[in-house]
Amino acid sequence: MTTATKEFWDWFKKHNKSYLFVDEVDEDVREQLLNDLQDHLHEYCDQLYFQVGGMPGEDQDLIITAEGNSDFFEQVETLVNNAPVIDNWKFVAFIQQINDLDTTNFEGVELRPREMWFLPLESAGMPKSIGIRVCTPNYDIVKESKWFKAAVYKVLDAVLGEKSFAMDIDHIAFGLLPTNPAEQGMIELSELPAYVKWKKSKQSK
Repeated sequence: MTTATKEFWDWFKKHNKSYLFVDEVDEDVREQLLNDLQDHLHEYCDQLYFQVGGMPGEDQDLIITAEGNSDFFEQVETLVNNAPVIDNWKFVAFIQQINDLDTTNFEGVELRPREMWFLPLESAGMPKSIGIRVCTPNYDIVKESKWFKAAVYKVLDAVLGEKSFAMDIDHIAFGLLPTNPAEQGMIELSELPAYVKWKKSKQSK
């Protein structure tokens, strides 16, 4: 275990109880707690971020994420693999797949994954690559936002999981959902993990 790894976990062991109910404290206290955690995480690696959450009465999750930057996946895994056992906590590497994703609102960009579809894209020059066009019914409303692309990426992180999204998807385009998407060869976004698995199985043959 590196010194930086040990220092982060030593700090978190000492302060972890402050984060068990972080959503229930005053906003200014919450902001200070989250800033402190981010500062200490950045002392380990300034390209990593976190999410804290969980159901009341259950173990809380501390998710360590590189926000899709595969250059820092090793640092995520190293930190989580060296996590100590702390009561009431689970430590998770990367944003995990969510099977029933509801409405996502990121910086004012609202997306409804259940209403989103994707079109597989083929590349003659790179036949093994995985490309998709992601389409949403409110595309004309949200496409001008500077946060639109980031919002879609947040959805794909949740649909596929951070690691699969970063490692498996080679190209992404965006568009307006047509009236009859199935007739145009489109697939519901919830089926994207199955499509990626199928596409990768073809690549291995």
